[in-house]
Amino acid sequence: MARLRLDPPPEPDVTIIGISSHVNDYRLCWALNRSMGLELSRRHTDIVDSTKHGPAHYAVFDHTDPETEARYTLVSNNSGDGRLLKDQRQANYFLVVDAEEAERRPDLLDRVLATEFVLTAFPLAYKDLRAGHKLLL
Repeated sequence: MARLRLDPPPEPDVTIIGISSHVNDYRLCWALNRSMGLELSRRHTDIVDSTKHGPAHYAVFDHTDPETEARYTLVSNNSGDGRLLKDQRQANYFLVVDAEEAERRPDLLDRVLATEFVLTAFPLAYKDLRAGHKLLL
C-alpha cells in the first residue's frame, strides 16, 4: 500500500505589524497614508469569518506600490460580532507587508509608531499566529 505524505503549505513571505489604535479604520488609513506615503483604499469585499452569532465582517484596505509591486494590507481585527484573531486581543489592526518591502524599509515599524492615532505597534511572527491565514484572504 502506498503512503502519502502531506506537506504543510509554506509560510507566506510577509511581515505583520499589530497596531493598537482607538480610531475608526478609515481614519487610521488616512493617517497611515499621510505619514508613510501610501494610498490604502478599502477593498470591495471584507474578510468574512463565521462566529456562533453568524458571519462577522472585517474591513480590509490595500495598497500596491506601482514601482516595486509591494503590497500593503491593513486588516481590522474587530467587528461588531467578534475578533478575527482571538489570540491577539491587544491589536485592533494588522498591517501585512511583503517581506522584501519590509527589508527595504528598515524604519517601517518606526514609521507606523510615529503615525498619528497609533497608540502602539509591534511586530508579529506569522508562525506564532494560530489563525494567521485569515489575514491573507
